Amino acid sequence: MEPMPELFWDEIQKRGWNSYFTESITSNDKIEIIIIRTKTDFNKDKFAKFPDLKMIIRAGSGFDNIDINEALKRNVIVCNTPEANAFSAYEQTLSFIFALIKQHQICKDRVLKCKWEKDFMPNWEISDLRVLVVGVGRVGTRVAHVLQHLGAQVKGVDPYLSISEWKQKNIESLIYKEGIKWCNMFTYHCPLTDETENYFNEGVLNTIQNPVWLVNTSRGKIINESIVDQGISDRRIIGFASDVFAEEPWRVKKFANKPNVILSPHVGSYTKKAKIRMSLETLDVWSDYVNLHQSNTEADTRFCLTINKENKI
Repeated sequence: MEPMPELFWDEIQKRGWNSYFTESITSNDKIEIIIIRTKTDFNKDKFAKFPDLKMIIRAGSGFDNIDINEALKRNVIVCNTPEANAFSAYEQTLSFIFALIKQHQICKDRVLKCKWEKDFMPNWEISDLRVLVVGVGRVGTRVAHVLQHLGAQVKGVDPYLSISEWKQKNIESLIYKEGIKWCNMFTYHCPLTDETENYFNEGVLNTIQNPVWLVNTSRGKIINESIVDQGISDRRIIGFASDVFAEEPWRVKKFANKPNVILSPHVGSYTKKAKIRMSLETLDVWSDYVNLHQSNTEADTRFCLTINKENKI
């Protein structure tokens, strides 16, 4: 189940919008706006159940759980709340990077086994890193700037940024195939698309010229998990950290128990402040749309249905 936070409903109550929102529907309801979260797959069949639909709000970042082609066919507007999770996601990324290069899990294991520093691979410093930030949007930009400030070399991959945007961000751009050869750390912050699925694949692993650290806080399918297993086994991947997986819940892979692998259950944006921002940003998107399209007739009432994975719709 993936309900909206209590704050969302409290804010609706405070603003006097109760009559516009419902969590349950009848056959007579004409739903025009729907709010979904991460685990709802809004596919063609769901579109067919809401013939009056005008807008989908994805409470969170990304659109990979929405059939965008079907939305285009039906002239349904699709929006999300990209700012809500940006801070928490970039902090999760930084925590992964420090935990990897300072070998937190390996160090704990050594303390518990009384091994201490014998045969210990030295920790890295931030200034040892050549980081390729793949996807230089809200999260990737923040990650890049912090790492630059701390002394890392940082370059970015993002085909959607203009020359002026790169200049404004003060991040050097590379094409992906060149970045692969240059970096010793990948951190992924791009959306899941046909182009980015399996973005870290066998071809990339065979092209890298240095052993690499690998971090993913974007979408699980961007990284081919079988290739991660291969890369860790032959030490071309020094360490791997991920908050996202190809399938969630995850069917545990062989590499999961390695001490240089850090995993978290898609909780990078799971903070109190992120929930507050998500609730308020969702309502801002809703109210902007309604105010823009609202007619002068009393009968033109908008409904916004919030649904989750378990709803039978």
